[in-house]
Amino acid sequence: MSEHNLLRVLEIGTEGAAGYAGKLFSRWGAEVVRVDTGSSLAVPTRLARATDLYLHAGKARIAVNLENTGSLEVLRRLADHCDVILVDGAAPALDEIGFETLGGARSQVRVAITPFGLTGPHRDWQGASNVLLAMGGQTYLMGDEDRAPLTMPGRYLAYQAGQFAYTAAVACLRNHAKADDPLPTDNLDVSQYEVAQTLHQFTNVMWTFGGNVRSRHGNNFGVIHPITMYPCRDGWFAVNADPIFWDTFTVMLNRPELAADPRFNSVAARVENAEALDAIVAEELGPKSRAELMELGQVKCRMPTGVLSTLRELLDDPHLTARDFWQTLDAGDLQLKTPGSPFRFVGEAMPSPGTPRPPVDATEWLAATAGERGHA
Repeated sequence: MSEHNLLRVLEIGTEGAAGYAGKLFSRWGAEVVRVDTGSSLAVPTRLARATDLYLHAGKARIAVNLENTGSLEVLRRLADHCDVILVDGAAPALDEIGFETLGGARSQVRVAITPFGLTGPHRDWQGASNVLLAMGGQTYLMGDEDRAPLTMPGRYLAYQAGQFAYTAAVACLRNHAKADDPLPTDNLDVSQYEVAQTLHQFTNVMWTFGGNVRSRHGNNFGVIHPITMYPCRDGWFAVNADPIFWDTFTVMLNRPELAADPRFNSVAARVENAEALDAIVAEELGPKSRAELMELGQVKCRMPTGVLSTLRELLDDPHLTARDFWQTLDAGDLQLKTPGSPFRFVGEAMPSPGTPRPPVDATEWLAATAGERGHA
């Protein structure tokens, strides 16, 4: 860690991945210096402002127009004062700012988050979340077999990559803190394309050990049933009746005799006779409300049961409210109800998401911090 004893992170990016990693650093006490460049300097829409507030509240903000002469020197000087450097974007854009030389020997951890990584034949390709989900095989698995594939909207892969970047950077910092002598700078290469592969769950293992290519088949999990969603009187509910809970599920259905029924008394049999089982579920549970199903499943039967909640229901969820999960960010004319941290220290309050901070001039920031490291 640096001589100022406060972990300082430099964040440069426009894709959301570095922003999310920086958000995690900021939430847990680091000073994060966010450099706004290029398109991020444009006048944002209200939705873009809300996203900006979600990602960057609590960070110091410095605007650097990379088209201006001397901007790269400003980036290098900023990096010299930071312990961690987070950069996202396509690899050629990182080349233009000299990513691999930012910070020099003074920076402990340097992290690049790119669509395809810093090496390989696709190194210079452009990518976005929906493109990388498609190329990474995720989209192939979503939706019904006889219909168009589905995808996830938004910045799912970018935020997942940001979490990997944050975790790896913290591990490197921990290693540096334990060392008796200064260690060389760690250079981390996070590929969002490879993040998509990492999140495939058991799909790769099915092929490696079983020779089976997983297919797109809607709500049916394919290898165990029922792990699926069903319609009910006022919406949808989900159950996870894996082998551990199968007998319990027959009780929830009020059909305990099904446990011994040869059509359903094994995993393979339930998969083979999924349509017949679904018809029974629809008959027994379909007429019930979501509230009734939660009471029956979770309280009475102790069965993994959930309902498909709307975003409004989640914002008003009494469990999340009791745990102080939702937090409010106030930017004057814009208030945003935002998720808290998915982890916290037992017995401690939810960490603050930070408050919006006005932009600062790079020269002024450098002058204010110059004495901490003995150089300007």
